[in-house]
This record gives sequence, structure tokens and C-alpha cells, in this order.
Amino acid sequence: MDAVEQADQIGRVEQLLDLDPGRVAVVLVDFQRDCCGPTGVDAGQAGTAGNARTALRANAFATEAVRVGARVIYSQQVLDLDRLAWRQRRWEEGSRLCVAGSDGAELFVPPVPGARVVRKDRFDIWQSPEFLDVLAEWDVDGLVIGGVELQCCVLHAVLGAEERGFHYVVPQDLVSGIDRCEATSNRAVREYLRFAHPSPDSADVLLAGWRRRMAVDR
Repeated sequence: MDAVEQADQIGRVEQLLDLDPGRVAVVLVDFQRDCCGPTGVDAGQAGTAGNARTALRANAFATEAVRVGARVIYSQQVLDLDRLAWRQRRWEEGSRLCVAGSDGAELFVPPVPGARVVRKDRFDIWQSPEFLDVLAEWDVDGLVIGGVELQCCVLHAVLGAEERGFHYVVPQDLVSGIDRCEATSNRAVREYLRFAHPSPDSADVLLAGWRRRMAVDR
């Protein structure tokens, strides 16, 4: 990334921080038990240890974001073949991931007070009417995007935000993917986010920025 690109990304983070925090939503995509492991999973959980750590970190960030006035939205991808188009069904017919009514479809982390939980049927959160309704109700203009999986659901959330003209930031420490992809597709998506989207290494820069603005406003 050259100096111009870096300055542009810093500027986009600052633009989000300039918004009233009440118009910013922390969107946590699909931090569910099947994606992160059973409740209380330890670091040894096969395949989902990275996702579990990210979910806990993202939820801690959401707790702090609420304290400065930001909103929080959790999404759940729930598999119900009857709700999918026939082309989608052919790829999901053998899947047991986040099946409707299963424990695996439930959130891995407890929602923070005041948060909303919305359902989506497949990868793209922007296809969820519940999600769009909450954004409209809260008059949201800025998004802090976290979640799993990097190579599908997170990408759809990011590209949808860009396409629709929202202010948005994708902190690297709030997104994750299954462990076996960390050196391949997860790494590729992380690099893409760094070059093409406002994607700081840590969400702490957002908390620090909000707290500075709160101190000035007092």
C-alpha cells in the first residue's frame, strides 16, 4: 500500500468516527455455535479456535461500543432449504451447518444489551429484510463489520456496504475464518481488505477515537 492509499484508508476511518455514534452499527456476522464451537470452547477446538477467539474479542468490542452510544446487530445464517432458490439448494442439500432449530444455529456469544439479532438465509446479509429494516429504523450511516467466514459472509457484508454507499470499517481483529484456511483463502481475503477497504489491524483505534470525541464534547 502506498502513501496515498494509506492516507485514504485513514481518512475513511476518520469519516466514520465523525458520525454520531448512534448512527453507527457494529455488525457481527454469523458468530454462531457451528462456526465457533460449543459455548465455552477452548483454544483446542478443532477447526474453529480462531473463530471462537474472534467472536469473544468482537463481543467485548461491541460492549465498549455500546457505552459510547453505538448500536449492535448480530446476524444468524439459518439453513432452511425451503427458503432458498433451487440453485442455492443444490449446494446446501447435504449441509448440516446452522440448520434451522439446531443448537448450532444459535449465537456463540450472548448479545449485548440493546442489540438486535437478524436472520439471513445464506451468505449475503444484505439480502436479509430484517437487517435492512433495522438499519432504516436506527438511521444507520456507518458500519463496523466483524464476523465469520472471511471468504464468504464477511466479504458479502463488506462489498454490500461499499456498493450502498455506507461509511464502513472492517477491523482485522474482528473477522476470522476456519483454521485450516488461515494460510490460504483467509490470508488472501485479509490482504484484499487491507488494500481495498478501510481495514485497520485493531478495532481499538475506533474505541480510542470515540473516547477522544466524548472527552472533547464534555
